[in-house]
Amino acid sequence: MVSLVFSVAPRVRRYAFGVRAVSPWLAAGAVAALGTASLAAQPAPVLDLAGALSQARRTAPVLRAADARGEAAAGRAREAAQYPNPTLEWRRENLGSALLPDIFTTAYVPVDVTGRRLALREAGRAGVRRAAADAVADRRGAEWQVAQGWLRAAMAEGMRAALASQAAALESLAATNEARLREGTVAEAEALRTRLEADRARLALATAEGELARARGELARLLGMAPGGLPPLAALGPPVLPDAPDSAEAMAVARRARPELTAREAGVREAAARLRAEQRGVLGDAQLQGGSKVTGGFLTGQVGVALPLPLFNRNAGARQRARGELAEAEAARDDAEGAVAGGVHAAWLAYRAVQGTAVAASAFGARGAAIVASARVAYREGQGTLLELLDAERAAVEAARSALGFAAEAWAVRLELERALGARLAPDGPYDLPLLSTLAPAPSPSPSPSPAPSPSPSPSTPPSPSGSRP
Repeated sequence: MVSLVFSVAPRVRRYAFGVRAVSPWLAAGAVAALGTASLAAQPAPVLDLAGALSQARRTAPVLRAADARGEAAAGRAREAAQYPNPTLEWRRENLGSALLPDIFTTAYVPVDVTGRRLALREAGRAGVRRAAADAVADRRGAEWQVAQGWLRAAMAEGMRAALASQAAALESLAATNEARLREGTVAEAEALRTRLEADRARLALATAEGELARARGELARLLGMAPGGLPPLAALGPPVLPDAPDSAEAMAVARRARPELTAREAGVREAAARLRAEQRGVLGDAQLQGGSKVTGGFLTGQVGVALPLPLFNRNAGARQRARGELAEAEAARDDAEGAVAGGVHAAWLAYRAVQGTAVAASAFGARGAAIVASARVAYREGQGTLLELLDAERAAVEAARSALGFAAEAWAVRLELERALGARLAPDGPYDLPLLSTLAPAPSPSPSPSPAPSPSPSPSTPPSPSGSRP
């Protein structure tokens, strides 16, 4: 016994030394494994609507194309307003003859005697303002496309999740009823009907997978990303719907903030300046000439004036074109004013209608989940029929679809109203727009006590396009 103890003790000591030697490596490996596990446990980044718009401002081809169109339009506006360059001429005559050569050095300087170039420069400045405002409008339109693409993809992802949950529940129910059929506790028709509904749910899930793939591909294209590089989307939920301004304030804000109106008004000023330029263009630019001449060995100076004579071309065609462009610009301005008024009118109506249903629609998903959960418990306990359960499953999916549809529509009407106003209703708006409070006219002080505020108008009371209160 003693010899056994003494023989085992060195091995124990060697084992303990080995454990002490290896323990730092084991500890480092454990720390690394814990770090890897903690990194793996971190949630993957998701792409919400604000993130999609922020990403689009950096990489979206539609936004880059809008910027490029604005840059090209500004360049075209400046191109016609440039002053002509002077001309320097050097000429040598009497080559190949016994005469002494004549050498001319002459500078030609165009002179705008009618002020046509000044009018063109004024038109160019107005054209640059028009191009800048059009570029802002194009960018807002492109952002609206990106927002619509994100809403479609998020809605498709939500529907796929709802159908996946339904398919899993019906598959489990079908397997249970098939087992109960083999035991003789359910009828064959009930088991067959359950299997049929489970297969239909799988087909609906496959269709939803295809819709989601197409929607994600379209969103990736809008964002300028590879389809495989698009991160998971945030769950689609309804936004906060702040109180909308009344019709008079909405129209006033839109008239000040919408870039389309700024662009069309600048287009009228540009066309009017071009008409003045073409009216002054009956007489073309004069040229002052000056230089030196070497002839017969003597250096002399020279000076001259060149003036085009308006005999055959009196610029009549250009004047007619400029008059037509001015009339077209005025018509476009009037049409833009009508379009802005109509857009604010329609967006205000849609926003108020959806805002009135927000309380009831926000509970669609929860009510559908509660209905199907109750039906599943009742069927499992023998208190409900299969038809009642299947009806509850369909009602739950439709409720989820309605909830997603309301969330997408609520986002759409809010974004559309903010785009129509040219301002955000609240600071949490994902658009890169100024806040409505910074654009709203300040209330005028009144010496008399103000009456109690009237209730907000109902969704059935539309704002008039002319800007009057309902």
